[in-house]
Amino acid sequence: MLRTRRRVRLWAAPLWRLNTWMLLGAAAVVGFEGLEALLGTFLMAPELLPFALLALALYWVFRERVVRGVRRLRIRIRAARARRCMRRADAAATAPGD
Repeated sequence: MLRTRRRVRLWAAPLWRLNTWMLLGAAAVVGFEGLEALLGTFLMAPELLPFALLALALYWVFRERVVRGVRRLRIRIRAARARRCMRRADAAATAPGD
């Protein structure tokens, strides 16, 4: 069973890497095309530039707040797990009938 798993991993790893690079390349092309369209729009309508900058700033702030919130949540979950483990250890140590 273990040999089969290793063979599958060895066979599938290059395919996974190739797929990853293909997705990264496609995303880069799409991103470049989007940037080109955005800059072309600003050449035709430069009065929209402040709104686009505001939208980018709001997106950045929102993303930072979400990342910070997720980080805080992970810390709280980790602390709760640690407290729960400590309570279980204390309960097991003081359990009657030992």
